[in-house]
Amino acid sequence: MTTGPARRRTASDDVSAALLRAAETVLDRDGTDGVTVRAVAKEAAVAPMGVYNRFDNKEGLLAALATRALDELASAIEVAVDVEPVERFRRACRGYREFALRHPARYSLIFANGSPLSNQSSAVAAHGRTVFAYLVDLIDHLGRRHAADAAEAAQAVWSAIHGAVAIELTGIGQTADPTASFEHLLDLMVGGITAH
Repeated sequence: MTTGPARRRTASDDVSAALLRAAETVLDRDGTDGVTVRAVAKEAAVAPMGVYNRFDNKEGLLAALATRALDELASAIEVAVDVEPVERFRRACRGYREFALRHPARYSLIFANGSPLSNQSSAVAAHGRTVFAYLVDLIDHLGRRHAADAAEAAQAVWSAIHGAVAIELTGIGQTADPTASFEHLLDLMVGGITAH
């Protein structure tokens, strides 16, 4: 009797990562409403119980997707600390916009109404606060403000760039060139933050 090579079991972390990749595929293709345990199981070619075993339910799956999207957003806005502060700020804001435009469903998952982030005591929200802290640090280096001032300025910056991105994603902008408009917004924010 001949036997083939021994099959190695896939590590649990590898299975979870594969399921999250399948869930991202479903999210990117069908939006948040399309992310169901059955749809992800079908995409990953596993039984639905495999998804339940790792994420408990749809909410657990969405929370894991939101955490992963926040990690991707954090990577998109990260700029080396040796870059001049104004340029570092601009690059981070551009990275935010590029992430949202490249992954609109993931962006919507983390920032739309009903997001897993809305439960401020959740692990997802704690993850979101870490990303926000990076923005506070950018502002602090840009304007040399006290921590409370930097947090307020970071909230204003986040509101502005989120608004600009939301307008662009929905296609309701009133200017011909969204990129030029975003750069103008950056000029206004840098001017306001650095003014003494």
